[in-house]
Amino acid sequence: MISTASTLRLLPCAEEHIPRIRAILEHYVLNTVITFSLVPPTEEDVFQNWKAVLDQRLPFIVAVGDEDQVLGFTYATGFRSARKGYRHTVELSLFCHPDHTAKGIGRRLLTTLIDVLRSPEKFPEYVDKPRSDDDKVRMVLACMAVDESGWENGLGLRDFYVSHGFEEVGHLKRVGHKFDTWIDTRYLQLCLW
Repeated sequence: MISTASTLRLLPCAEEHIPRIRAILEHYVLNTVITFSLVPPTEEDVFQNWKAVLDQRLPFIVAVGDEDQVLGFTYATGFRSARKGYRHTVELSLFCHPDHTAKGIGRRLLTTLIDVLRSPEKFPEYVDKPRSDDDKVRMVLACMAVDESGWENGLGLRDFYVSHGFEEVGHLKRVGHKFDTWIDTRYLQLCLW
């Protein structure tokens, strides 16, 4: 059982955080439709994803509480990064430990991620070599599953993103299938400049 953190620190993700990130992801894969993954990632999977984020010169941020417990994390990855015309667009991922939702951790993580993406030169601890002007991040995408049994009938997360300046730009109906249920997704975007 993870205790409630009396202090919350946001840090660049390090290899030592990988096992706890994997455990958080395992919970969401096995118990929710927040992710359409059907099999929990291995530590190697999480490690490779972390390295890929850093290789793209993008931030991977963890929220750490007492005793260095990982209470949440967020990162950005290139959207359709194989196609260079999308180089100014990233997609975010954000997860909080299931025992630490609705405590402001997600809000702090998202705010910090946006700040780093907007002005990476001000945050060398998260991005040691900012992208050039030719590939600086301009647009941040969030894709969310609509769990109708969840928070605000599945739209609480959408409202969370909207409160941070995102605009809903798409609704795909019944595109995911998990736990014998067809699931909609909503797409939101935030322009950084």
